[in-house]
Amino acid sequence: MGTRQVIKNLKITLKDVEGMVKDPKFLRNGRPIKNFSLLPREFWANWLFCAVLQEIHGADITFAEGTESDDGLIVDKKTGSHIITEHVSALDVPSTSKGSMRIIESINHKIERGPEYAKGKFLIVFFEGVGEWYRNKIRESINGRHNFKAVYLIGLLDIDKKNGYEYSITELHAKDSISFKVQINYDFTDYTVTKI
Repeated sequence: MGTRQVIKNLKITLKDVEGMVKDPKFLRNGRPIKNFSLLPREFWANWLFCAVLQEIHGADITFAEGTESDDGLIVDKKTGSHIITEHVSALDVPSTSKGSMRIIESINHKIERGPEYAKGKFLIVFFEGVGEWYRNKIRESINGRHNFKAVYLIGLLDIDKKNGYEYSITELHAKDSISFKVQINYDFTDYTVTKI
């Protein structure tokens, strides 16, 4: 892992990223974070992903900054084991596609880089504003066509001042998919994770 910076506490970091998340321009077009080598959308997607992993495994799982060859590491702080992440954006920018197709096109962009590029990495697809999408359609479209260790879809579901920010995190398996919801208080002081 070398000298990469590691996020020590997800809950404390949540408050630190409030401004970045609430201004979607940062997530769509943001330049790398000055004191942490990731794009804002990569940082936020890794945070959401780790929140779910902590809930599933009951372990102290966090993430570390990226390098030129990856988009960060997911790290088990107790064991020191880690997984490399690769990110692709399917955010709501001028696009010819909506729904499942926008997500599939983004994944295909990474698949086209070849099996060696994907080997041993988690692919994280971060999206918003795609409209209606179907996890099974996406799963079936990419099944057997990629060499990533796993593919995860992280998407914004809803924002409102009463309930806060709601994201879905879906892991695509060969035969099925598992989804979780991360609900973040509007003031970014707390969050909950539930299985959908």
